[in-house]
Amino acid sequence: VILGCLFGPAALYIWAIGLLAAGQSSTMTGTYAGQFVMEGFLRLRWSRFARVLLTRSCAILPTVLVAVFRDLRDLSGLNDLLNVLQSLLLPFAVLPILTFTSMPALMQEFANGPLSKVVTSSIMVLVCAINLYFVVSYLPSLPHPAYFGLAALLAAAYLGLSTYLVWTCCLAHGATFLAHSSHHHFLYGLLEEDQKGETSA
Repeated sequence: VILGCLFGPAALYIWAIGLLAAGQSSTMTGTYAGQFVMEGFLRLRWSRFARVLLTRSCAILPTVLVAVFRDLRDLSGLNDLLNVLQSLLLPFAVLPILTFTSMPALMQEFANGPLSKVVTSSIMVLVCAINLYFVVSYLPSLPHPAYFGLAALLAAAYLGLSTYLVWTCCLAHGATFLAHSSHHHFLYGLLEEDQKGETSA
């Protein structure tokens, strides 16, 4: 509605089409991820319909309950909270992808090159910084001061996990000096590949 008022109806429809495409992409990736987790890790052989019904119900039912039993203000607040959570979870999706695709031992000839590493890392840092800014700007709107203590505990755990992911990403980009002797198994064969290259040279 805001886009339509500010930029005209064309922007409103463009946003609607993009939102629909994002929803379809999320549904497909969620279904495939659920299939791999259930069949590969949990050994559960469910039909595709049951798997989609379970995952979509977990995603849609809370929104439907809020829409039915609460007013529009609560639904808007839920939307803001979901945007904040998605911003917080972004590094946990982007950093592992960048880490694994930068490992020659895993990706072979399809591993990221130097230019690709620089570009993707720069984009990742920029996007995460923007999202972190919006998350910090959202914190003062918390309804009760007690939430700040909980937010501080969650922030400590979040920063710890993010630091670990950044550390493994740096290892995948060739910063092997950051690895200790007990952490070489995190390199997933990078040291062995380097040693083979030096031996053949």
